[in-house]
Amino acid sequence: MSAQNMLNISGGNVQGFIQENHGTVNQYFISQVSELISKQASAKKLPLTQVEYRQRKVLLSKVKEYWIEGVLEKSLHTKAMIELGLEKRLDAVDRPFGELDELPESRQILPTGTGATEVFNQIGEGRTLLILGEPGAGKTITLLKLAQNLVTRAEENADCLIPVIFNLSSWGSKGSTIETWLIEELWSKYQVPRKVGKDWVKNQQLLLLLDGLDEVKANQREACVKAINQFTQKYGQTEMVVCSRIADYEVLSNRLQLRGAIYIRSLTSEQVNQYLENASEQLEGVKTLLEKDTALQELLKSPLTLSIVTLAYHGKKVEELPQTGSLEVHRQHLFNAYIERMFKRKQVNQQYPKNQTIQWLAWLAQRMSQTSQSMFLIEQIQPTWLQSKIENVFYRFGTILTGTLVIGLILSLGMALDLDNRSINHFNVLAINTLTWGLVLFANFGWGKAEIKTFETLTWPWKKTPKDLLEGLIIGLSWSLILSPIGVIWCVLTCREAVTLRNIILGLILGLILGLIIGIIHAVRGSEIETKTIPNQGVRRSARNAGIIVVVCWLVLSLIILNLFPVGLKSKTSIITWGLILGLFFGGGIAVIQHYSLRFLLWAKGFIPLNLVSLLDYASERIFLQKVGGGYIFVHRMLLEHFAKMK
Repeated sequence: MSAQNMLNISGGNVQGFIQENHGTVNQYFISQVSELISKQASAKKLPLTQVEYRQRKVLLSKVKEYWIEGVLEKSLHTKAMIELGLEKRLDAVDRPFGELDELPESRQILPTGTGATEVFNQIGEGRTLLILGEPGAGKTITLLKLAQNLVTRAEENADCLIPVIFNLSSWGSKGSTIETWLIEELWSKYQVPRKVGKDWVKNQQLLLLLDGLDEVKANQREACVKAINQFTQKYGQTEMVVCSRIADYEVLSNRLQLRGAIYIRSLTSEQVNQYLENASEQLEGVKTLLEKDTALQELLKSPLTLSIVTLAYHGKKVEELPQTGSLEVHRQHLFNAYIERMFKRKQVNQQYPKNQTIQWLAWLAQRMSQTSQSMFLIEQIQPTWLQSKIENVFYRFGTILTGTLVIGLILSLGMALDLDNRSINHFNVLAINTLTWGLVLFANFGWGKAEIKTFETLTWPWKKTPKDLLEGLIIGLSWSLILSPIGVIWCVLTCREAVTLRNIILGLILGLILGLIIGIIHAVRGSEIETKTIPNQGVRRSARNAGIIVVVCWLVLSLIILNLFPVGLKSKTSIITWGLILGLFFGGGIAVIQHYSLRFLLWAKGFIPLNLVSLLDYASERIFLQKVGGGYIFVHRMLLEHFAKMK
């Protein structure tokens, strides 16, 4: 090959080289071009900045902590230690040349020892994969083992994509596009700033591990598949893995447009028998019954149920096991036996009564099933979890009453400190203003939606979009219309002078000022979602931010009232009460009152204990739940479904 030829190749003039060689392209030429393209692609990729490297490292650390150490290494599946068989299922996905998938090779049992990581790597760059299986077959564990290998690879090589695990069950409530949903999930679950998350998604730097397609609400699964397909068409280089139960996937009219698909095969009789032989001598009852009970044989084809059998039926005689019954009967008996066994664990203190704990977990599982939640976050409990209209009425009444009492206490504090205005009728001021704010509370929570919106983050106003700032201004002016009459009443009652036009004007000005402060509070409000590393962090952050805004409002109002208003209105009452009320109402305090009012009602109804975190931690110790960051998940969806069926 001439130097000129090499020069043309280096310059990208591939066509000229081919023409000069009369259309002949040999293997050497192909390898040279491939190497050149690879080098050019690498050259265009700029090295990570220190900030980008740290953001990447933090995200990898969280994925590893939450899912690998927190779920995979503590999973019931890992106790089985059985090598899962895989089968290629190319006919399960919609590929560009789908007619080829009708060939016999589209379904092929893969060699023993082939893992999902090997299959995924064989697909090549831009790889996408669908993992299917029966309930309890090990789909999530397979996904997490793949994630473990990918995280290790990404930690060693900064050029590798960042593997991130998401659960699709939350897709329906977060937005209609996968792109928007991913940005919100990165922010809510991993504390990745929206701008960074948007850049990662746009630049296709993430490797998406999407679990639980079957956990999306049934009426939204078709739309979810379409959304994923639209995303893969727009971001064709993004690598992705999706997991689903095979029965829920096969009934869909649309197929995912992915490049590969595997099915996790059920355990064989030989694998089950070998495992039971190696497990323990205390499983003789199971072995004996297994020889003649076909329903039990079918049940133990799942690695999950096989793991649970070793825990639940350990030491059980054959007479203690169900002798007849359907597969569902066997499954219910097995999970009930597992629950009983976990309550007898000697190394865990009996913190709560067994029946009460089961009742609480059953209620939690039912609510999570109804709202399609795979992870439970305490701060995400909403009034929609209430089961009747009368409960909703009590919740609203409790919120209004509690808020009114808190406002009354604030006003009383202001009156007690007001040494300058001994001549005014404090009781009238207290009664009228408490009643007025109580009516404002009623206007907000007496009807319509009573959604709890936590106030978890603060941001600088200039970091918000013009649309957000305009919205804040409109909200502030709207509240001015409500607060101006209250300001007039306040000025008339607290001023030593008779009712004058000046007092009325001052009251209107006070209402306008308060409305503008509310608009500013709205402008500094960040996302309603904060990463959850400890239980109930969202409500705790809301309380903290309420305190910060109270102090800021107090300082601002101190300057305004002391310099603008006449002597009769320069009272500690005016400064303290308005600052506290604004912080309470608009700085996150109401969300805290709503949350604990709802928690109190649920406790009064017997649905949850007063100390909910303690119960969830106790259930985790009993291996019913697993803690993931600041949230909790059931150890398996089958266990969640079992609890949800309880009365």
